[in-house]
Amino acid sequence: MWDADPKKNEQPQNKSGDGMKIVGINLLILVIYLIALKFVEGGAIFDALLIAAQLFVCIILAIALRSRYWMLSGILVLVIGFSTCVTLGGAIG
Repeated sequence: MWDADPKKNEQPQNKSGDGMKIVGINLLILVIYLIALKFVEGGAIFDALLIAAQLFVCIILAIALRSRYWMLSGILVLVIGFSTCVTLGGAIG
């Protein structure tokens, strides 16, 4: 039977999937530069600077876009990046 409400027939948008893409891409970026700078002398300092820059961008975008996924990305970058720096610093020193 025909339904007069066109909104009922629309497919729901996958907001959660799009948000998790943001988180995944940010984590992929983090992993790429952590691995790339592992082989550079003084790379830990560059890692810390890049982690801080990526965290700053994520927080600014979370506020500007009012997106919890950008905030989640920032928190994960901070936790994973900090723990990686601590682990590598403990292994070196």
